[in-house]
Amino acid sequence: MAKDNKKQQHAKESLMIVRPAVRRWGLDYLHVSLIILVVILIAFAFALSAFKPGPIYASCPGGIVNGTCEGPSHTSAQVLAAGESVLAAYAPVNTSLSLLAYYSSPNHGNASYVANTGEWLVQIPYLNPFSGNKNELTMLLYDSNLSLVRPFLQTAAPAQSTKNRVVALGVIQLAGKSLCTSKTPIPVYDMVDPYAPGAMAGLFTGVNASAAYGSSINMSYKIIFTGYAVDKYSSYGENETQETGAYLWCASNQPRFKAFLENYSLVFNGEPLNSVTLYQTAQGSGLNMSQLGSCLNNASGALIAQSKLAQFYNITTTPTFLVDCRYSTIPQTLSDAVPYVLNQTK
Repeated sequence: MAKDNKKQQHAKESLMIVRPAVRRWGLDYLHVSLIILVVILIAFAFALSAFKPGPIYASCPGGIVNGTCEGPSHTSAQVLAAGESVLAAYAPVNTSLSLLAYYSSPNHGNASYVANTGEWLVQIPYLNPFSGNKNELTMLLYDSNLSLVRPFLQTAAPAQSTKNRVVALGVIQLAGKSLCTSKTPIPVYDMVDPYAPGAMAGLFTGVNASAAYGSSINMSYKIIFTGYAVDKYSSYGENETQETGAYLWCASNQPRFKAFLENYSLVFNGEPLNSVTLYQTAQGSGLNMSQLGSCLNNASGALIAQSKLAQFYNITTTPTFLVDCRYSTIPQTLSDAVPYVLNQTK
């Protein structure tokens, strides 16, 4: 009975048959699969190294040339020089905008490139003479030719461009203008129309600068006749109008010029003075009357030469100072211009 039970138990148990894996080149399926995977990974790695993507340029100021991103066409130094020329173009403007040329400080300015527009943003400090506050002048220049895109906020663009440059506070460097040969003392020309606003202040500024800088400068006075003088011709005549200028120039060649200016300022009311008043003013100032008379006899030729000098330098507004024949400034900034130029000649 026990034997029958054992037979029945063995009959109910399942039978598992294990067959060996089929081999290829001595390897089973598992090892073959791993080898194939390794080969695929190696091939993928080679593909990545051989087919690298090209560089992606988010912004190329000068465009892409031969697959290379080109930068701006100009340097920041070139851009600042162009901004200095824009400032200098305001100098002859017969409005308060002319002060932009003399109260700006480009040596403390900066230029930054705006890649998405292809323009340069130029910022230059400006000392406002009316409020005493420091402001920033901002202008936009094209990168391709550095022409003006937009001038200062709420400011009109200058009527014409110029190669002159504002190189320092109160100092305009004149392009291609140089008639001087001496270095020290440097020549300074005080160019004045005696009927222009600020004429007296300009003359006294010259006298005071001569005393302040001593042998470092050689101050001379150039009397020119601009539109302010011409307006007097119809009422007083050309000769009488210009006689006042002749007296001023001849008196400036004598040591007592300051005394003459002080007395002249007491009688001058903006209109031409008659011969008697001019003579008495010169005599009362202690001028050498013989020397004065000789000078007056030859003054017309000198005044014509001074007029041609003003034309050569394109001087249309006065008073203007020419320093060392290469720089221009105004009475308010002469004290900035002279030290700058003296430093350049060292």
